[in-house]
Amino acid sequence: MHITSAAVRKVREMGEKHQPEGYGLRVIVDVGGPDGFFYDLDFEVEGKSDDQVMVADGLTVYVDPKSYGRFKDGTIDYMETTDFSGFHFDNPTAAGPADSASLLERVQWVIDSEINPSVASHGGVVTLVEVQDGNVMLRFGGGCHGCSSSSATLKFGIETRLKEKFPDIKEIIDVTDHSTGETPYYSH
Repeated sequence: MHITSAAVRKVREMGEKHQPEGYGLRVIVDVGGPDGFFYDLDFEVEGKSDDQVMVADGLTVYVDPKSYGRFKDGTIDYMETTDFSGFHFDNPTAAGPADSASLLERVQWVIDSEINPSVASHGGVVTLVEVQDGNVMLRFGGGCHGCSSSSATLKFGIETRLKEKFPDIKEIIDVTDHSTGETPYYSH
């Protein structure tokens, strides 16, 4: 992981006004977001025992193991242009599948990086069964299996996102037998 001098300068400019002496920077990379990850920075005075710790231009940087795995080859920069002002995260891990990848591979990427992290908050999981003739077949599991909100999740969440990313998709089909769900998040 690399943090540019411009990013360190901006962190120091912000931290020196409101942070106690000895502050450092916490880098958080979580699953989700338009490119597969969400990025956050926070001030930290003391790291945790399992943190990866590095020093960039004298600034101590703390990264938890999961975030480090998601961003170990990434770069944090600070940019000011006419169109954008802020921290920029360049993460080669977030690139996703190539445009030449099959529709199945690209849909699987969105399910893994965006949809499943969201439904996991309800103990759910969505599995891609197959893509056939432009139709996407999904199976709901965990808290989504038998959940009374699964049709709304499919229509207003998953279908909206997949058709936005892949306009050629014809239909999103739930192939789950919801009557067999044992631990739905919301019962019928």
